[in-house]
Amino acid sequence: MLDILRLMRYVNPYKRYIAIALLSMSVQVFVSFFIPYLMIDIIDVALPARDFDVIVNLSIVMLVLALLGIISGVINAYTSQYIAQYASAELRLDVFRRIQDLSFSNIDTFKQSRLITNATNDVLRVQMFFTMMLRILVRAPLMIVMGFALALGTSLRLSQVFYITVPMLIITVALIMYYAYPRFKKVQHALDDLNNVTLENANAPQVVKSFVSQPYEHERFETTNEQYRQANTGAETVMAFAEPTINFIFNLGVAMILFFGAFFMTRGEFIGDTGVPQVGVLMAFNTYSQQILVGLMMFAMTMVFLSRANVSAARVNEVFNAEVDLVNPKDPVKREISGRIDFDSVSFGYGHGDAIRDIDLSVESGEKLGIIGSTGSGKSTLVQLIPRLYDAREGTLQIDGVPVEHYDLTTLRDQIGFVTQHATIFSGSVATNIRQGLEDADYETLESVSEKALLDEFVKADDEHFNKLVHSKGSNLSGGQKQRLSIARALIKQPSILILDDATSAVDAKSERRLLSHIDDLEYDPTVLLISQKVSTVRRMDRIAVLDDEGRIDGVGTHGTLLGQSPVYREIARTQGVGGDDDA
Repeated sequence: MLDILRLMRYVNPYKRYIAIALLSMSVQVFVSFFIPYLMIDIIDVALPARDFDVIVNLSIVMLVLALLGIISGVINAYTSQYIAQYASAELRLDVFRRIQDLSFSNIDTFKQSRLITNATNDVLRVQMFFTMMLRILVRAPLMIVMGFALALGTSLRLSQVFYITVPMLIITVALIMYYAYPRFKKVQHALDDLNNVTLENANAPQVVKSFVSQPYEHERFETTNEQYRQANTGAETVMAFAEPTINFIFNLGVAMILFFGAFFMTRGEFIGDTGVPQVGVLMAFNTYSQQILVGLMMFAMTMVFLSRANVSAARVNEVFNAEVDLVNPKDPVKREISGRIDFDSVSFGYGHGDAIRDIDLSVESGEKLGIIGSTGSGKSTLVQLIPRLYDAREGTLQIDGVPVEHYDLTTLRDQIGFVTQHATIFSGSVATNIRQGLEDADYETLESVSEKALLDEFVKADDEHFNKLVHSKGSNLSGGQKQRLSIARALIKQPSILILDDATSAVDAKSERRLLSHIDDLEYDPTVLLISQKVSTVRRMDRIAVLDDEGRIDGVGTHGTLLGQSPVYREIARTQGVGGDDDA
């Protein structure tokens, strides 16, 4: 249970509330035991003697104690929930921050569905444990200890019942925990798979509908859902045996107490130490024994739930303990960059093979470089190394003569504008999406970059202008609008290096020419790396780098030069019907 203990640090800041919760819980337990103690005097002493003053006085005391128990119970419930809610909120926030710190390699290892489960379901189970800890985990041992002390003090003879019920309960709890823990672990993994299928379908509804693959996706979800059901049923089956078994032991204890109490009393033997009529003693002892068994039952259920929460805690700790392969150096370089980029024998791959191999390429500051190659040639991989989304496996990548690994990550990425191959749009407004590049950008700046990204006509056509609401993933925007919005978000940073990864694929040719012309006419002179599948697009650049199918450089030069020197480029140009003239 070390994993759940490691997360206890999140409740440490609430020590005052913990003290209040424990104190109110102790008062509630004390009241629950003291009321039966008073009943002995009412039933065995006051009633036989017809001493109604004692009965009234003790009844008033019992009523006050009952009210005190209610108040202390409410306080305990409130403080427990307060601590659990705030502690879990901090935990959830830290999990989210940690996910943001993870590198692409870490995310590829964990998978998105797993991380979603970590931040939601796993944290929820830990939260429920925090609540249970302050309401039950401490209460149960206290009830057991006080119950045993009072029961033994009330009747040693009847206490022999515990020789049977307590071992039975302990064995039951041990067996339940033994069988439940691996099943709960399997449930969480099955939930990851279920989230993964759901996430994939939610991310690509157009593809599913366009290819009429709903039956296949339905079958895939049904299979995954059935696996989750089986895993959950296996775990809940163990839990299903827990409650009736514990209730059986509980009722067995009550029956044995009443049986032995009646047995001794019919024989005229005292079951208590007072030497007075024994009905009150029998009732009090039965209440104490019930409190003991309730405490044991609470403890048993808490242990079972603890095993479940510990599975989630272990999964959360795995995220916290993950070794991030992209971290800031000890003495990071923090300076403005001009934009010179040098690849020196750079190789990188996502698995065992290499996506790019032995890349030797230099890009001057302010130069505009087109990058072209067939699908899977490593174009996107190449530019992802520049902002350190990944680190090169071999070779050195330098920016302004400094290895990219030496830069402060925030400083480096703040000076790079990256428009990804698939436009990523967040729910909010047009303005909030653009301002991700510059948080405090004013209205005039928004207008300026919108014009450069050809977004201005779309913005002005809507009554809300920049306040137009955008749905998650830009589902209410066209492909071209999403790409232009992404370009505006990059341009507003005024980056020293601007990376356009097939960022104009959804824009018509005329708009693409206008957009690239606006980038040429920027008031500053960034280094531009433009990836495209179209020769007509990259030929506008100062130079073009061509990648072959194995991720190697096949040639670097102008359009005319490459037609004569690069077989790969020549074949691409031929298939697109592009001739050897140099006109853009």
